[in-house]
Amino acid sequence: MILAAAAYAEDAKKNTPPPELSLAFKAEQWGVLPEPGGLRDQRIGELERMTAALKAYRAMKGYKDCKSGDWSAWRENNPKAWNIYLYILELRKDVEE
Repeated sequence: MILAAAAYAEDAKKNTPPPELSLAFKAEQWGVLPEPGGLRDQRIGELERMTAALKAYRAMKGYKDCKSGDWSAWRENNPKAWNIYLYILELRKDVEE
């Protein structure tokens, strides 16, 4: 799911978002949770998966869309996103091996 979210961030024309990312986009857009009720009324683990997918998407999109091309400045200004970006690269490496 994380790799799919990252791939979608890099090329939305060739890739589709994983269901968790699509759901996170809709929740943000409409300002509502997937299921009626509060946080505890959601399916087990769903919010965590949505959050992980959204963080992976935003980290990869931020790196990809760095307007200045100064990735060292982006890294310094976005340390959490940088760590997620590195984690995604490690995941990809593990999958390729």
